[in-house]
Amino acid sequence: MAPSDEIKGPAADALPDTATLPADLAALYLCMSPAQLADLRKSKRPEGRTGAGNAPSVIRPVEGTGGAKDPALYQLGTLREFAKANAAPSAFDTALNTGLPGWFGAKLPFFAEREPRIKRGKRVLIGGAWDRADPLREQRFVALAKGRIRFTSLTCAEAAASLWADVASHRAFADQGLALLARETQAIEASLADTARLAATAPTDAAA
Repeated sequence: MAPSDEIKGPAADALPDTATLPADLAALYLCMSPAQLADLRKSKRPEGRTGAGNAPSVIRPVEGTGGAKDPALYQLGTLREFAKANAAPSAFDTALNTGLPGWFGAKLPFFAEREPRIKRGKRVLIGGAWDRADPLREQRFVALAKGRIRFTSLTCAEAAASLWADVASHRAFADQGLALLARETQAIEASLADTARLAATAPTDAAA
């Protein structure tokens, strides 16, 4: 994505509540697609009403309408309040809960270095953009908005097979996929063993 100067505030590097994010980064911050965020912005529910639980029914930008010449900007404090009130599983959690199909099929956003370090065009990943537990996540949003890093959409399997900026992060991520593969392998091996036991106890057909 192109570098952006739309994060505002006197201490934007620390991401204060008064900082603002453009719509694409706001959606990334909330672990949802830009289309989902647009739906929340355009909700026709009456003001003051809430959705399920204590979740706000809409999330309003502080500036703009979302048009090409008047981009929507979201105040970070509003995004934080919305995320806290909507403590739903992340897209990554959902992908994991579907097992190997989610691991191999669901496209998720990852932070990546701005330029590949080696040939063949491989991106060097930094971390998952959906990972709210990452202590450096908000600083990564500053770097992203300023064009120092980028994000890319990959499946978990593609990300695990990519290069990473550090071994520990790569190992922690890959181990989750390896655990899924191990469980699938164990299930197949258990079924093979059950089939062998069934075959051993089946009556032999009488000779004609």
